[in-house]
Amino acid sequence: MKLLIFVLLAFFSFDVFAVPQTGVTGFFDTATIFFMSIYEFFTVIIPTAIGDFFVWLTSYLLYLKFYLMYETLVFAHEVALSFIQMININEVVNTAISNLPPDLRQAASDMRFFDALSLLIEALITRLVYQMSF
Repeated sequence: MKLLIFVLLAFFSFDVFAVPQTGVTGFFDTATIFFMSIYEFFTVIIPTAIGDFFVWLTSYLLYLKFYLMYETLVFAHEVALSFIQMININEVVNTAISNLPPDLRQAASDMRFFDALSLLIEALITRLVYQMSF
């Protein structure tokens, strides 16, 4: 019984207790409100929803662009690392070091010239791979 009373009150329209609009003015007021709500739906609600959709679409496309740029960068980094490992720059530098006189080799080693040279070559190879990926 309590459930029946709750359901009746939930679906009960309290507009019934309002002052009834009788006559021609009541009909036209109700018709005006009905058509104004339809007019508001087409002129306010739909354009707002379309605008919200385009804001969401632009945000999602921007997110997608940055995500694809990130994935491209990760892939290019892996390619650069494999390329550097294939070339094996340290072996080439060590071969060049062994051909130098001992005093020049010691001076270059003290200044860490060969480490800087291998780092520079790795940076240039990485830059080349990054430029090719974008």
